[in-house]
Amino acid sequence: MPSLVDLGARLGVGSLLTQDASAADSSESSVVAAAKERISVLFCCDPDYYQHLSVALVSLLENNKSNLFDINLISSQKDSAAEKKLSTSTSRFENFNLQLYYRSIEDISRWHTSFHIKSETYLRLFATYILPRNLEKTLYLDADLVVIDDLSDLWKTDLGDYALAAAPDPFGASRRGPLGMPSDTCYVNAGVLLLNLAKWRSDNLSARLADYIEREGSNLLFHDQDAINAVLHRAIKPLSYRWNYQAKMLRPPRFNALADRAAIREAGRSPAIIHYTSARKPWLFVMAMPAKRLYRRYLRMTEWRSAPPIGRTWYSLPEFCTNHILYYAGIDYTWDRILRSTTVGRIVDRLIRLVSGRPTR
Repeated sequence: MPSLVDLGARLGVGSLLTQDASAADSSESSVVAAAKERISVLFCCDPDYYQHLSVALVSLLENNKSNLFDINLISSQKDSAAEKKLSTSTSRFENFNLQLYYRSIEDISRWHTSFHIKSETYLRLFATYILPRNLEKTLYLDADLVVIDDLSDLWKTDLGDYALAAAPDPFGASRRGPLGMPSDTCYVNAGVLLLNLAKWRSDNLSARLADYIEREGSNLLFHDQDAINAVLHRAIKPLSYRWNYQAKMLRPPRFNALADRAAIREAGRSPAIIHYTSARKPWLFVMAMPAKRLYRRYLRMTEWRSAPPIGRTWYSLPEFCTNHILYYAGIDYTWDRILRSTTVGRIVDRLIRLVSGRPTR
């Protein structure tokens, strides 16, 4: 593997997307803008995900109109058409700058990926090599979330000597053993990370994480999230669940069995960020899940407003109907899980694929 210095040196940097918050109309708003601290936000994804990124961006800006943002996007490739749609989607907001960086994923393409997780998930680990060196802190956000409240309190979190702050992930707590984490440490979700970039630079954390990922490979069930927890667990400051409230937590059966259910229930009364974790995404036609309409609400505010749910076809109707019946019956099961776990399910799946012309598996 090339050194991280080499990886940083190979970056292609662009500034194709810019919105300047200093363009406020009145002198009064300009004075406020000059005095208010800007919040640095980081996203990492490829153009295939820009539709969902636009939802995250619009929800962030719509619900944080009193805040100023420096938003950085690290992408693996250039797509002028998608970038234009992204720019147009956010053009009505005047409280942000958006800077786009290109970074090849060739050197990390062999790192472990699976299901909906792509190599771009590892790009955030190189933020210190990509973002300006005078930037000491940034808020990393996954693109599969919606922001529904003011983030200024999150930004003001005192990191001290911690490498990052993040919300616990009770669904990943069982990973502590396999990762060698002490039982008294907190396994966190990596979809919302308040990063202490100064600490990352001084302790060479990107290199440590890269070495660990190279060594562990497919043992990392949750990819870079596992690596972050394994390497940095003593340097993570836990946050309230409200700063990264997983959509599946909105269904009481999903958290009633969790040890931290009281804190989860309390955070659910006023979540600031709804995060669509796992492969159950709100843009998939067949999925029945909490807060799916919330995603569509913000999608209608973007240039992708007319985009249909992904996978809306006639042969998806049995899966759609089954998922929704199970969901509204309060049964935590899906069509896909039935197909994978029962003989009858596998036979039905094969027949549907043969009739529809899709490849069998």
